[in-house]
Order: sequence, then structure tokens, then C-alpha cells
Amino acid sequence: MTSFTSNLLSLGIVLSSMFTTVGVVYVLLKHRDATVKLPVDRDQLQRIPAFGLQQQIQSLQIDLIAGMLMGVLIVCLPFAISSIQAHIIVGKFPWLFAITSIIGLTYCGYKTWKNFSKFTKLRLGHTAEIATANELIGLQALGYQVFHDIQADGFNIDHLAIGKNGVFAIETKGRHKRKRDRKSTSATQGKDYQLFYKDGRLYFPSWTETKPIEQATRQATWVSQWLTKATGQQVFSSPVLVFPGWFVTSQTKPPFPILNHKQLVKTIPAVRTQTLSQQQVDAIVYQVAQRCLSKSEVGK
Repeated sequence: MTSFTSNLLSLGIVLSSMFTTVGVVYVLLKHRDATVKLPVDRDQLQRIPAFGLQQQIQSLQIDLIAGMLMGVLIVCLPFAISSIQAHIIVGKFPWLFAITSIIGLTYCGYKTWKNFSKFTKLRLGHTAEIATANELIGLQALGYQVFHDIQADGFNIDHLAIGKNGVFAIETKGRHKRKRDRKSTSATQGKDYQLFYKDGRLYFPSWTETKPIEQATRQATWVSQWLTKATGQQVFSSPVLVFPGWFVTSQTKPPFPILNHKQLVKTIPAVRTQTLSQQQVDAIVYQVAQRCLSKSEVGK
């Protein structure tokens, strides 16, 4: 084997390890973009405080990690190529190292797939919660106090809206819009990506769910119990379930509001969960604010 061929083969072996995870991510990205899309356009959402700085920080974090990895590669790559080339020239290929590398690359590919799946879900959830939070700004203009990401007992309440007509525990659910559903949905109803409630179930174009309804109910119950104990007065919390970007309808009466995020500002003021005085509202707001500001179990 010529020196050039051995050099080329050595370089190819080393670079193949680098492109394994890159290839997995590329395939997953292409599949995701071809099959689903976010329910709302992220570019159309209002910018949250320090959004620009957050993007710069994330970009610099990636640059820092990339710089460290590049430093390792610059040092190790020449030695790795030289070692592989030496084994090729003498005709003694290190099969034990090769098998170990293949097992390691398989594991890295699997972990990349798992992390990408988790990243996709977190990205979807983050987009949905930001979309809901954007709409809840309209409730603040009507005198409501709005809080986000309230830590509970092993879970979190996405949003709490507190006004004189009650306390509302708002659960936001992000659901990808499957591109294969668009034609059938628009052809039958004239609306893209509809979901409807019927007899305790949520019907999407190609699947059904019940767990979001159960979760929203369970979390509102927890809020009622916590605030009743924390304030020393009876507090009833109404669940609200929000699916940003989906056209939401009901074929039977739902147990509580199930909405598109754009319906929040009109719907919540019309719901009469509990009539609260300003003093009661202030007491509830104080307890929620304390819980948001402290990691301790405030009012528990």
C-alpha cells in the first residue's frame, strides 16, 4: 500500500468518527422538517425581556464548547492519523481498538438520537409556553396578575392568572402539526390543523388524547388546596388547557375552557370561578409571588 493511500485511509477512518453523530443529527433534522412543524411561528412572537442577550449567551456557549473540542482535535488528530497509518503499513490492524470504537460510536449515535428527541420536545414546549405568555399580557392590561412557571410538588404550573373572577391554572400543551394531516383537515373543514373536544377526549387529526385534561384538572386541584392552606380562606382554582396554534372546537361541553392561545383574553374574564374581593386577590398574589421568588416550600 502506498504512503498516499495509507494517509488517505487513515484520515478517512478518523473523520468517519466525527461525521457519525453529525450524520445522525442531519438525518433527524431532515425527517423532522419533512414531517412536522411548530404550531406557531416563533418569529411572530413578541420578544421576551433580554431575548437578544439570551441568544448571544447561547451562541457564545456553543462557540466555547466548539473551541474546546477543536483544541482537542487539533492536538489528537495528527497522532491518531499517524498511529493508524503505522498499523496499516505493518499490516497489523488493531481490531480490538476498532471494535471498541464501533461500539462507542454506536452508543454516541444512540445518545444523539435520544438527546435530539428530547431537544425537539423541549423546543416545542418552550415555543408553546412563550406563545401563551405573550397572550396573557393582554390579561394584565385588564387588571389580572399573571405568574409563570410556578414550582409545585414535583411538577410546575405553566401559568397562573389571578383576578376578581377567580384563580386560573393554565396548562399549555405544545403539539407538532403533522404535515400529512394538512390536506385531510383543510379539505373537510376548511381550517388547518383542528382539534376538538368530545366526551372527555381530545381529537386531533390523526390521534386522540386524554392525559392533558387529567393533568390540567389535577394541577388546578393542587393550586386550590395550596392557596386555601396558604391564605387561610377557601380558594377555587379553575383549570384552563391551551393548545397554541391549533383551531380548537368542542362537540360536547368541556369541563373547563380548552382553548387556542388567542382565545385567552376573551374567555377568562367571562368565566366566573369565584368572586374575590381586592383584599383576597392581594392575599393570593402575595402567596404566589413568594413561591415564585423562593425555592422554599412557601405556604405549604
